[in-house]
Amino acid sequence: MLFIWFKILTFLVLGFTLLLIELFTPTFGVVGLSGIILIIAGCYLTATLHSAVAGIILSLMSLVMIIAAIKLFPKTRIAKNLKLSKSQDKTEGYHSADDSLKGFLGKEGTVVTTLRPSGTALIDGKKVDVITEGVFVPEGGKIKVTLVEGSRVVVKQI
Repeated sequence: MLFIWFKILTFLVLGFTLLLIELFTPTFGVVGLSGIILIIAGCYLTATLHSAVAGIILSLMSLVMIIAAIKLFPKTRIAKNLKLSKSQDKTEGYHSADDSLKGFLGKEGTVVTTLRPSGTALIDGKKVDVITEGVFVPEGGKIKVTLVEGSRVVVKQI
């Protein structure tokens, strides 16, 4: 009788330990799934070798422990160290796109390097990386900026 309880307790402790390991290692769910299988096996052994009521109680207690761990873990110091807590705001100097290229919209320029379909153009005296709408433009050709999306400057030959 003592051996059976030891076996059940071993399954449960090992199962919860494997679930804990899953939090800190990149195992793609293999270790966590193994832990869940061991917990279910422990509950099944309890239900078959002792009584259905004991199995149901153990299953409910295991479920409550897992739910409590899921709810409480994000509040722990370990979890706070695992997740990114800072955001990159404009107030701190972070910018997602360069807005200075918006001024080139509608401007005309000269191709510095052959555009096939990307290359460099001289627009308002500044060298700008550009891309055409799919047309080959030889060096020295005249272009006009038709679209600016972030750092992407789209031009067409004129």
